[in-house]
Amino acid sequence: MRRTAHAIAPRWMLAVTIAGLTACASPPATRIDSVERRLIMPEGSARYPMAAHQAFAYPVPQDNVSPVFPADYPARELAPTTLCVSFVVDAAGNPAQVNALAQEGCAPAEQFVPLRDAMLAAVSQWRFEPAMFCDYPDAATRDRDWNGVGCAGATVQKRIVPVSLAYAFTFSLRNGKGEVASAKR
Repeated sequence: MRRTAHAIAPRWMLAVTIAGLTACASPPATRIDSVERRLIMPEGSARYPMAAHQAFAYPVPQDNVSPVFPADYPARELAPTTLCVSFVVDAAGNPAQVNALAQEGCAPAEQFVPLRDAMLAAVSQWRFEPAMFCDYPDAATRDRDWNGVGCAGATVQKRIVPVSLAYAFTFSLRNGKGEVASAKR
């Protein structure tokens, strides 16, 4: 039996097509990046004094997103690097005075400008239910009515107060893949 050109051509084209599809199917190089977030206590921070009949309702985050690891970060590898930010949650629940924080456990932000900028941009967009002082008629009423969330029960007065917060973000880049981790401390 004699093979004709048209019988050979489809097999040749099939081999090229399979080779091409195999090349397309190989996974593209992807970055592993992460950002970790945690609430920290700024060094030397002051606390509001409270009486026995008062309660403090902490600011409640409203779906705040961690920074995104910069896609154009110049390095292929970055050991876990923690940058910190401090800010004030104002009476409207918005972050104000958002700044990189220099304290023990925080890398110098000026050495990691793209990460610092991503951190500051993300935190500037955050929103909170503002912090409040809850004044109750007496300590027994506070103990009975306050549930730890907002001002509940028979309060005499609810006062929205600004509060300073600080967060630490741990950025890492492995095999060209970045990570930003965050959690409360």
